[in-house]
Amino acid sequence: MSERWQDPEFLRHVFDQTQVVRKPLHGIITGYHVLPYILVGAEPDHPGRSVEVRGRIKVSPRLVLAAGGDGPTYGEVFGETELMDRRLVARVFSFRYAPRVALESEDLRIRRQERDAHGHLERVLEELQQREVINTGVIASPDARFYPVSLDRFIREILDQEFRD
Repeated sequence: MSERWQDPEFLRHVFDQTQVVRKPLHGIITGYHVLPYILVGAEPDHPGRSVEVRGRIKVSPRLVLAAGGDGPTYGEVFGETELMDRRLVARVFSFRYAPRVALESEDLRIRRQERDAHGHLERVLEELQQREVINTGVIASPDARFYPVSLDRFIREILDQEFRD
């Protein structure tokens, strides 16, 4: 499976086939906040089963960086002069899918489900509707092992919506 992480065409396929089934019904708010999501995808080795990933994305306030070199540096904006270079440095962290491990933390929970992905997705949507949850996004992934790629699609759709407004 690790070679799939190096295959840009496959990752593009996962990205393109991901469906954001439900966006949070309230918009991105200013300041720090949390964006909950539920991702459902087929379990590749067991076609009749699925995987559910529930998590929260921590969102920072909107930060706009000027393209030119005349604007403030990261250190000037955040008062950090020793750790950060003059250039803004970004890091991306993700968990790889572990087929036989149950992974759970405060911000991430991965569980296998006995029903197929479509059936489980319907159950998740019904659960959110019954509980009147409006702040949680729902994502359908074509391959649960690559859920970080599907999350990227979700985040991009949310950001596209925010910056269009």
